[in-house]
Amino acid sequence: MRFNTLRNFTPPGIRMQLTLWYTIVSAGLILIFGAIFYMTLEGILASSFDTVLQLRALQVAEGISLIHGQLSVKNVVNELAELDAPSATIDYDDDIPPDSAEHIGNYTLPVRPPVDKNILVRIFDLRGNIIYNSGNFNYLPIPAISLSDPLKGHPWRGTITRPDGQEERIYSTMLVNSRKTVGIVQVGQSLDQLNATLQRILFGLFLTTPFMLILSAFGSYWLAGHAFRPIHRLASTAREIGARDLHQRVSVPLAKDEVRDLAIIFNQMIGRLERAFTQQRRFVADASHELRTPVAVVRNMTEVALAQPASTEDYVAVLREINAESERLGRLINDLLALARADEGQVLFDHDPVHLDLLATDVVESLEPLAAERKMTLRTGTLQPAIVLGDAARLIQVIMSLVDNGLIYNNAGGSVTVSVETCATHAHLIVADTGIGIAPKDLEHIFERFYRADPARSKAQGGSGLGLAIVDWVVRAHKGTISVESALGRGSTFMVTLPLAVELEGAVAPAKVTVNLQR
Repeated sequence: MRFNTLRNFTPPGIRMQLTLWYTIVSAGLILIFGAIFYMTLEGILASSFDTVLQLRALQVAEGISLIHGQLSVKNVVNELAELDAPSATIDYDDDIPPDSAEHIGNYTLPVRPPVDKNILVRIFDLRGNIIYNSGNFNYLPIPAISLSDPLKGHPWRGTITRPDGQEERIYSTMLVNSRKTVGIVQVGQSLDQLNATLQRILFGLFLTTPFMLILSAFGSYWLAGHAFRPIHRLASTAREIGARDLHQRVSVPLAKDEVRDLAIIFNQMIGRLERAFTQQRRFVADASHELRTPVAVVRNMTEVALAQPASTEDYVAVLREINAESERLGRLINDLLALARADEGQVLFDHDPVHLDLLATDVVESLEPLAAERKMTLRTGTLQPAIVLGDAARLIQVIMSLVDNGLIYNNAGGSVTVSVETCATHAHLIVADTGIGIAPKDLEHIFERFYRADPARSKAQGGSGLGLAIVDWVVRAHKGTISVESALGRGSTFMVTLPLAVELEGAVAPAKVTVNLQR
């Protein structure tokens, strides 16, 4: 059941996801800020509290005198002195009014307590005897280090917890007379007020945080919607564009941001789709026309043969014509199938070392009889050794198509020359003819499928308009390029450029390739 629930779960939209992420980030920032603020404020208040205790110790020290080597406690000033010092300095006073103190043993205690009842005060002499002690100090477990550190010249601060759980902050420092320690004074005060203040601040932080997160969520949701408005407009325009209306384009925003890049990429994609649809429709129309012609010819021949009795020789002639049209139809279907597989990326080529110069020699030798039959000259020119990585059968197809193209669109007595030249990184296969040439307006279209220039490249002279398209596909699949230079009445020169392969040491030249011609 749980797996079905998870499978049926639909994730929220991008706007809601952004809102959630913004809220989570805001919550993290608020918590970090609150923690830093609280700890900083706590440190400041604690430091101020210790300063107050230090000033209280100085106030108490003002009421202590050293008389004949004995400590005497006088009245204490109620207001704190604006003073900050590491120790409390006492006054040396030999004259104490008898009516202002009472005498206990060798020590003189004040008639009034030195501080109010909320302030804890205790005074020790150097022997550890208590000279003065406020009542609440008796219930505090004061550590011994609070006496030993001041005797060593280091004031001591610490927090003591009373048996009832109340916390007291204690400050202990030395009494100094003429740079000589004569006693210890300890002051303390409850931390209840400080803790209550911190609790109120903490409560305020916890109370305001949810409201801040709610406002952050609504704000981020509104900002996300505002940021997605251009995308909504883009999607609305894209929704109106159909397969028959690919000439439309989405508007490109002026701001140079991600939405502008998305609009540009979307327009480029629509342009590619438009060209692909146009090419596909033209391809289907041309293929249908090309396939319909041989089928119509075969049907007409059979209808004529069946319409009236004929001799055996006539039937044989009809069958030969049907066979020729069938071969032409088969070649056309194979070419269409090869291009269809190429468009789908289903054709895998070999990547073996191939001697391009030897392939050119074999093709020329195989097609020489065909050239002689047409009263033309087929020869090889410069043949420099060149090794490329590729599919030998497909490269033979390239050379044969270019040579066949030069023979078909040539004049009687003309010539076709095949050459192989090399440079530092590439090999160049050059097929030059002295034929009728190609008009400048047709040069940029000759590698398109089913393209023919009238009257130079009509069906009457042969070909379906797919040969050069297949050549271009094979060359590009071998990471090469093909170019053409031509002039009407002066012939054409096709140049195929392929990257050279690193020749392996001891590589053996491939055996002679036999090319079977079916014309």
